[in-house]
Amino acid sequence: MDYLVAEAAANIRDSLCYVLLSFGIKGIPAANKQEALDILQNNNSISGAIIDLDSKEVDGVELITALRAQEGTQHLSVIAHTVQSSKELVNRMMEFGVIGYLLKPYVEKDAFVKLKKVLASGESHNAQRKHIRVRPDPNELLRLHFKLPGQSSLFSGKVVDISVGGVAVELFNPPASGVLAPGTHIPGIQFTLNRKAFSPPGKVILFKEQLLALRFDYLSPSEMSALSKYVFKRLTS
Repeated sequence: MDYLVAEAAANIRDSLCYVLLSFGIKGIPAANKQEALDILQNNNSISGAIIDLDSKEVDGVELITALRAQEGTQHLSVIAHTVQSSKELVNRMMEFGVIGYLLKPYVEKDAFVKLKKVLASGESHNAQRKHIRVRPDPNELLRLHFKLPGQSSLFSGKVVDISVGGVAVELFNPPASGVLAPGTHIPGIQFTLNRKAFSPPGKVILFKEQLLALRFDYLSPSEMSALSKYVFKRLTS
């Protein structure tokens, strides 16, 4: 699933794309209204949009008006990003079928919490949506390692793909059958990405021959931010 992110401020635009990845959504950035309309014309996979209402570049109210008037974009779930909270604006946005709001000033951790609620209540949200996976650049030599509770063996392998939800790895030293059964808890999945050390807890999802799929149980806010930026960069490179 893709979401248009029409936001004039580049740092906020990128940050919103990172946050959306946390929910398995690929953000498609647009810096102004014309760029947003061009993207919508050429991308039929977009099902929603976060739109800046306050900047002249995006001209958010006019952009939403255009979306609702055009065949093919009338169904989009729209989230308004604005400093405004007047009754008049809220009523107008209700007429446009806006599903939620992000109030400024923008704070990434607050945006995560708010978007989680808005997307959960939106008709198009799917709680079982798979996270977007990317393949590391082979030159990165991205590796991970971990230990199991009560065992001294250190398992290690090459990362095949990664997302904000988990990782797939080709093990260098696969164990005997049954050791890494689905549901097996791993206290710390350790790897380094862009010089940042990660050690999230997780569980085994699948183990077949050398291929191991792991799900992260929890990422710290700094881990979530760093991993989202990494995934987004790989998607757009």
